[in-house]
Amino acid sequence: MNRKHFLFSLFLILFLSLQANSQKLNPETTEYRYWIFFKDKGKFKPVEILLPGSEAYEVAKSELTEKAIWRRSKVLPDERVINYDDIPVNSEYIDEIKKIGLVPHAVSKWFNAVSVTAKKDKLDMVKRLGFVDKIEGVNFLEYVKIPSYKKIIDTFTVQPENEFKYNYGISYWQNRQINVPVLHNYGITGYGVTVGVCDDCFNWRMHQALKTRKVMDEYDWINKDDSVQYQVSPNQIPSDPFDHDDHGTATLSTIGGFYPGQLIGPAFDAEFYLSKTEYNPTETPVEEDYWVEAVEWMESQGIEVISCSLIYKPFDLPHNQYIYADMNGKTTIIVRAAEHASLLGVVVVNSMGNERQTDPPSIVSPPDGEHVIAVGAVDSSGNIAYFSSNGPTSDGRTKPDVVAMGMDVYTAVSYSSTYDTAGYMFANGTSFSAPLVAGVCALILSAHPELIPGQVTEALKMTANNKENPNNVYGWGLVNAYDAVLYHGIIMSNKPEIEEVGDNTKITIYVVSKNSVNPESVKMHYSLNGGEYRGLLMGLEEKENETNSGGYSVSVPFDLKSESISFYFSASDLEKSITVPFNAPQKFFYIDHETRELAIY
Repeated sequence: MNRKHFLFSLFLILFLSLQANSQKLNPETTEYRYWIFFKDKGKFKPVEILLPGSEAYEVAKSELTEKAIWRRSKVLPDERVINYDDIPVNSEYIDEIKKIGLVPHAVSKWFNAVSVTAKKDKLDMVKRLGFVDKIEGVNFLEYVKIPSYKKIIDTFTVQPENEFKYNYGISYWQNRQINVPVLHNYGITGYGVTVGVCDDCFNWRMHQALKTRKVMDEYDWINKDDSVQYQVSPNQIPSDPFDHDDHGTATLSTIGGFYPGQLIGPAFDAEFYLSKTEYNPTETPVEEDYWVEAVEWMESQGIEVISCSLIYKPFDLPHNQYIYADMNGKTTIIVRAAEHASLLGVVVVNSMGNERQTDPPSIVSPPDGEHVIAVGAVDSSGNIAYFSSNGPTSDGRTKPDVVAMGMDVYTAVSYSSTYDTAGYMFANGTSFSAPLVAGVCALILSAHPELIPGQVTEALKMTANNKENPNNVYGWGLVNAYDAVLYHGIIMSNKPEIEEVGDNTKITIYVVSKNSVNPESVKMHYSLNGGEYRGLLMGLEEKENETNSGGYSVSVPFDLKSESISFYFSASDLEKSITVPFNAPQKFFYIDHETRELAIY
């Protein structure tokens, strides 16, 4: 290219850029989506503390489940567990917005705001409303696009026979690399933990590895209906594209799929709430607000971990642009929501992004959050994936936090793409390293329900393989699930194994410590018909090492399924004592006579 052509091309690029920017800054000709923030919640004015028994307190409390209140109580003082942020947005304010001719797309009680699509003339009318505080633009959110899919290959390490309790099939290496299978051997499977997942659609009802999982509830925040399945329906316009549930189905299977011989996720025994917040065919600024709605809802339902493979990044003009300076953990509304969830006791795990190693750093949001666990990707050898984004944040904090396998991760494939209820694939992206780490977080909380987000993050970082030299490529390094779960001390499996042996019932529970377990402390405590608890010493039958870790069993001469028995377990090592369930005997196990399943009261 000669100099004249080069200058002409440069001029053309600058001209088009100015044209685009002028369009961006001219809302009179651009209908765009905005957040409208309100000054108060009608008769409920902003206050630091809601008084128990007051109308405001009761309204706020009605928005939360008991599990949400319990989880918050771990991180907040009693007077702040139920607070002003929980009160819904005033419906009269929303009605006034509608009278102007605007349709609210999303409503946020945390931010006391609604999102609408509007031009300047409508915005001017909104600004004149006395209850309006401020207006911000909504930005574009997209899932962390998968660099590529691969056909099944045979180059991964084959699972050794009889080493682990479960047959992981081809998913063995993604679990083994982060030391998950040994925890499954000890009965740490995510039982009792509630996980929320945000993505596009989830075709979980039809796939063999997902249809048996405990999905507690689901919601499509884009179309406002109670199904996150792939939908082609006259009631949904536009209908979902044929591949719209590939990403969500794959990420959910990565964290919690279960089909022995094919695919097992780290936290397959967890409970799940699923939120559809992504519409991937379009690149318009519409999903930032949906994500906020979804996280607020899932938090109120009592989730303890969020696994998210969605990010904010620069996108096509004329829409709002986030730049590197904004990646400071405080600017984007999605990171503000993520940080708020963390302060309420939720462990927030997010993909680092697939923007490669760049200068300036390619970090996106919400991985820029101070309390968000940002997860980069490595290959099967532990080398950084070519696409994994780098830090630091614009205010100088090290990111990512940790890494896990993000190349050739074995996942489920949606039925709507394959017409196969048993379809699997290899997938690449930090979209898949993040749910692996979220699964490990669920395992940590399964063994230590008392922990708060900062303690979970500390356990991940301080047991990862780069903890001595954290950097902006690997962070603190490759996760080690076993060491992370034991970082805060002795553990017991929180789901006892129960089997009938002749006329007796054999009960086994696993106790694991890096110190020396006291065998005399491992007991089953049982109560018949609400009577006083009696202790039964359990014997070490499956000794794993010199610390007396392993499976402890006891035979009882009664049928747990037919008699009114409540029971719990206790154990101690040189440093601490624990009970299962947590807070026993206030909490205890029993057999539900209707479902015949183990339950916790």
